[in-house]
Amino acid sequence: MAIKLYFALAQMMANNGIDLTPADVRELMRRWLAGLRPAWGEPAFDPATGWLMFQLWMRTDDGSPVQITGRVTPPDFYVTDVRSLTENEAAEFAQWEARND
Repeated sequence: MAIKLYFALAQMMANNGIDLTPADVRELMRRWLAGLRPAWGEPAFDPATGWLMFQLWMRTDDGSPVQITGRVTPPDFYVTDVRSLTENEAAEFAQWEARND
């Protein structure tokens, strides 16, 4: 599975205060795919576009909880957004981590 990034991802992350580079995002995804980084994933379907999407909640190397959203275009994963989890989402994710540790 190739990991591709939306062309404006770096600017979107900078605008949202995400302290990651595109290379960092690729590395997080690579580690997840290799089974080295736990993540909570949920598929979604966008009826307006017909796109199969996927959202992953995971932690960065410094422990910050983030959501990585991508479009599944088999055999590739096309990252379209990276954002910090809200406080409520981070609490929910921490509960998931405790149950799946």
